[in-house]
Amino acid sequence: MIGAIFYFMHIIFGRMYYDGYNPFTQAISDLTAVNSPSRGIASVFSFLYGVLTVIFSTGLFIYIKGKINKPITIGSCLFCIMTVISFFGYTFFPLTESGYAGEFHDKMHILITIFVVVFTIVSITFYSIGFLKSKNYKFHGVISIIAFLLLVTGAILINILPAAYFGIAQRINAYSVVIYTGILSIWFFCYINNDKKNTGV
Repeated sequence: MIGAIFYFMHIIFGRMYYDGYNPFTQAISDLTAVNSPSRGIASVFSFLYGVLTVIFSTGLFIYIKGKINKPITIGSCLFCIMTVISFFGYTFFPLTESGYAGEFHDKMHILITIFVVVFTIVSITFYSIGFLKSKNYKFHGVISIIAFLLLVTGAILINILPAAYFGIAQRINAYSVVIYTGILSIWFFCYINNDKKNTGV
């Protein structure tokens, strides 16, 4: 949850230091592009978000492995892989400049984005199945389905909307993942507490 807060702080402060930034047309990654005036401040919060998200997803997978059902275990594994790819990929391959300059770093940035989107959609699919199959967490299955639909919608809109609305479509994708991660962290916190009570720890 703290990581999610840092993510939105990187956007808020990034926009403050980026005169003329247009969230309707520009990607979020423009805020941390190499030549971006907001790179310094935005990268700090983005880095913290990445570190905390990797720690969370790794801890989630290790703790939850084999405890509820197989789809949730698989979903947690894929989600962990996604956060690792996202963190290291975007850290080492930021956009060289706002937009798309076509340099090697830019191509790698796009490739990483494709991997992140695919792993996220597949992991949330498994979460949806796993939570809906569970006895006590069907509500989180519904949330997972909503997140899945938002991700797919965002991915489709990115490819069909004119460039003037690219930023909106991309934010549907990015925000749904970040918010879902925050909700997942709350569920995990509650799960650990209940698990400790049931085991007498």
